[in-house]
Amino acid sequence: MIIIHTSDWHLGHEMYNYRREDEFEDFFRQLKSIVADTQPDALLVSGDVYHSTVPTIPTQTMYTEAMLGLHEACPTMHIVVTAGNHDSASRLEIDRSLWHHFHVHVVGGLVRAEDDSWLDRHIIRIEDKGIVVAVPHVFKQNFPPAESPNEDRQTAFFKRIMRKVAEQNVEGLPIVLMAHLAVQDSNEPHEYSLAGNMEFDDVSTLGGGYDYAALGHLHRPSQVPSASTAVRYCGSPLPISFNEEYEHSVTIAEVVHGQPTRIETRPFKLPREVHTIPAEPVDFDSALKVLKKWPSNDPSYIRLNVMLGGGLPVDASEQALNAIRDKQCRFCTFRTVDKQVESRPTDRIDVSPDEFRELNPLEVAQRYLESEGKSGDELKELIGMMKKTIEQIEMEAAK
Repeated sequence: MIIIHTSDWHLGHEMYNYRREDEFEDFFRQLKSIVADTQPDALLVSGDVYHSTVPTIPTQTMYTEAMLGLHEACPTMHIVVTAGNHDSASRLEIDRSLWHHFHVHVVGGLVRAEDDSWLDRHIIRIEDKGIVVAVPHVFKQNFPPAESPNEDRQTAFFKRIMRKVAEQNVEGLPIVLMAHLAVQDSNEPHEYSLAGNMEFDDVSTLGGGYDYAALGHLHRPSQVPSASTAVRYCGSPLPISFNEEYEHSVTIAEVVHGQPTRIETRPFKLPREVHTIPAEPVDFDSALKVLKKWPSNDPSYIRLNVMLGGGLPVDASEQALNAIRDKQCRFCTFRTVDKQVESRPTDRIDVSPDEFRELNPLEVAQRYLESEGKSGDELKELIGMMKKTIEQIEMEAAK
């Protein structure tokens, strides 16, 4: 089975109040070209389709037109879309029945029943080519109770569904597992977990029985190195923050049951890259000189890297904008390093006031709760409650 694996589109995202519709449209043009060229059996979108649980009407229209365009590029291709932590499960599924006419399968959340029949909703056959197990983002405490009180709910769920898939797969078809969560090998911590800004589960959480795990949630393309089968994050198609100054791509995988998966990446040409300049922090005046020398025809988003002896000038942003008056680049913010605390650990992720505005409410809440010592199931339960509250507020505001 040939699949194209993508995730973390974050449609509707704005970079420091700069609208990005043209960038998303360009991404879809490139993705459509890759689909037309590859003619895959399936396109998998592993969560975070939208940046907000209540996307605007133009953003939803863009999504609809893009999906129809992708179907047009390869009419026999099945498209499987799962919800991420930024998505509203119910909103994503609202046209679920209509999408079936275009071979589009949308799985927003878990819908339980007394027996295991409800699991079939997450087991999608791609003709006679393979099986996709579509698991959306679910907070740990919202998975069905485990059979054993000592077993983790999330781990028990993956074992349960993969057991059912194995029973159904009498033809020996390749099996692809989709999920939106953070996993790593216990012996090789991921850079995100080392930075302390994301909680990871061991890759064993996913159980076994799949030939390829198409994961979403982490924005840098990466693979769990020592997993017995390919467990991969395809990464986001566009940078969502200045911490994502790296190549963004889509993954093409040829999956054969019981054999190693052949993986190819296709990089995206970004209409606007993200750059923090200069590479090392310098005083404000020196940073401004670097900005003035930025190529006039380079449309990148720019963050100035400033070493502070005191505070920034009160008109710092105005000076920066004046410096690029005749340039195509977009000045966004400053990365500031205080001389007094320059010796702090290098793995700490610093957030400036402007960068703080880019965080969604759940990310803000999680950082606060973690600072108060909340962790594990308690943290996930509180975040889950807050997500439901935010969705209700946003839905009321959208009426």
